[in-house]
Amino acid sequence: MRTTVRTGLVAVAATALACATTATATAAPRAPQAYVQRCTDLGNGDLCIDVTGRVGQTGRIGVGYWKRAGDTVHVRLGWQNTTGGGANFSRTVHGPLTPGMNTGTETWTTYLAAGCVYPLIEVVGQGTLKGKEVCVPA
Repeated sequence: MRTTVRTGLVAVAATALACATTATATAAPRAPQAYVQRCTDLGNGDLCIDVTGRVGQTGRIGVGYWKRAGDTVHVRLGWQNTTGGGANFSRTVHGPLTPGMNTGTETWTTYLAAGCVYPLIEVVGQGTLKGKEVCVPA
């Protein structure tokens, strides 16, 4: 009885492997993922935004800040589209940031509509700055 069960599992596994191999061999190639990035020099550092994906798909928007000079700050990162709607800010407050430090990249998974998006950086206690926009690839 154990031999029958083992033999049956091996046969099922072999069949599954053959099907998976066939499916992989005949699958249509995926289109390369679109990617665009743009950085803005804010004087004391660079604010960058990137978009991975295409219009009409779920994609990823990333925003990061690389500090080069100036006073110590605490910041929150976000983005907004140019066609309306509110800003999307991270809940994470980065800091204290001193020259030579960075926030890394905050990411949002979202539906990518036609249009452009721009990065935002809220400097706690000082206000919000906006970077240059980048357009979602068609």
